[in-house]
Amino acid sequence: MLIKAFYTPREVYFNKETILWLLQYRDSLRGGYWPVDPAGNIDNRPMGKVPVGQKAPFVTPIECVAELSIRLEKCGLDGLILLMIECWNESDETISKYLSIPVWSVTKRANCALKYISSGPNRRWQDTKKWEGLSYKDFKKARGKGKVKIGLSGED
Repeated sequence: MLIKAFYTPREVYFNKETILWLLQYRDSLRGGYWPVDPAGNIDNRPMGKVPVGQKAPFVTPIECVAELSIRLEKCGLDGLILLMIECWNESDETISKYLSIPVWSVTKRANCALKYISSGPNRRWQDTKKWEGLSYKDFKKARGKGKVKIGLSGED
């Protein structure tokens, strides 16, 4: 379900596409390694002096996966379902059997969690200029009533 094969740290915006990409490379990121660009592109910063404020190379991947984990934890079981599908490659049917819930419910819960956590750089549970913060439980209720804006700039 990847839209793009590779994202640089600057391109990670916590939208649906980058979240799915981060989930697929979660183990590498947790280890402090940014995935290698399959196209073979190399960071072309000039060699020599390191800019002031430069982070250690392992910090950015760990920060990304930590932010992803925080967002998933806010969704509880639904976040775990999304993690099982995207990281562990479990099928909806298998998860349905483990949790004794219908397959359609597994799919719905994973999609709802993905929509909640893919709020861009702003966390959905915090108040911002664009929206009032919502807990995951309130988000699910408001979504059902069509009272919540999903995505940024009117995108779903």
